[in-house]
Amino acid sequence: MQEERRMILKMIEDGKISAEEGMNLLNALKEDPEKQEKEEPFKNTQEKTSEKQEQSRAKKRTSSAWDYQRAEEKMTSFATKFSEFVDDAVHRVKDFDLDFNFGPSESVEHVFDHKDVFLKEANIHIENGNVELRPWEEKDIRIECDVEVYRVKDSETARKEFLREAAFSFSNGKLQFHVRKKSMKVNTIIYFPTENLDKLQLYTFNGKMAGEHIPVHQLTAKTINGKMSFDQIDAKETRLETMNGPIYVRQLNTVEGELKTMNGTVTIDGARGNMNIESVNGTIHFRLSEASQSKAYMKTHMGSVHIAVPDGVKTEGEVKTSVGGIHCQLPNLSIIEEKKEYAQKRLTFLANKQGEGHFYIEAEATTGSVHIK
Repeated sequence: MQEERRMILKMIEDGKISAEEGMNLLNALKEDPEKQEKEEPFKNTQEKTSEKQEQSRAKKRTSSAWDYQRAEEKMTSFATKFSEFVDDAVHRVKDFDLDFNFGPSESVEHVFDHKDVFLKEANIHIENGNVELRPWEEKDIRIECDVEVYRVKDSETARKEFLREAAFSFSNGKLQFHVRKKSMKVNTIIYFPTENLDKLQLYTFNGKMAGEHIPVHQLTAKTINGKMSFDQIDAKETRLETMNGPIYVRQLNTVEGELKTMNGTVTIDGARGNMNIESVNGTIHFRLSEASQSKAYMKTHMGSVHIAVPDGVKTEGEVKTSVGGIHCQLPNLSIIEEKKEYAQKRLTFLANKQGEGHFYIEAEATTGSVHIK
């Protein structure tokens, strides 16, 4: 009988049968008195040997599990620290205004304006310089330019050079302002009406973007080197993209939002609508404003994902990470599927099943962790 017990225990260990099935088989063996009587002379010796073997196996299994757990904890800790290090480096380096230095410069101030406009579309393109948007209730367009012109001998030459390079026009409801010369730094403040604004396109190669409350049907903003910071965006379509710099929006209300950065964090303090957020080297911070029918897809390679959901919102999601951890602290949580393999973790869940709205999450962090609360 001892041999049969060992075979059953081996089958449990190898995963060929479940623990419950193994217990049933072991109980069946105990209930066979005839066989037990025959093996009585050898019972004490064999049981002692078997117990020692089982203790040895259990010790090995415990040791193996402990080694795996310790390795996993170390890897998760390393991933978290590495993610924090990358995030800090991104903050320190990419927040700087990359100032192209072309030697001595001359300063110029100039204002472009157009009275009594019906503005439907605006296209702003600045190669080198910051762009600040200030919507107002006036029906006029006003662009204030603070310019540094390099490689000129005096201020009058600098002004002529700037006016030759700057293209300002307004026609058929469309505003265009372009300065495509990199050896000229043009910091602009743009005042414009938003009552009829349908489309807004912004681009800088080297410069920050900032804006107050921007109500528009379609917003597209892109910068290569520089951060984006908006107080509030109300748009049907929102696309924000940076190569080197963080993205910050205090309140983002949109039907479809797409935010991407190569090196930088993405922070949305409050959001409504469907979101697609990606960062290669940076952490994502996202807070849902209120209960609604919405989806959010978030992905980062060298950072973590932090998601905050209001109380009482029905939340469904699938999150995964390679070497980080998954921390879901939502109330009334039901785990549908959970995978905790080394270097591959996945959690599918449903929280607040009877709650308001329906918020669906897909989140992925390669080296960092995913936090949902």
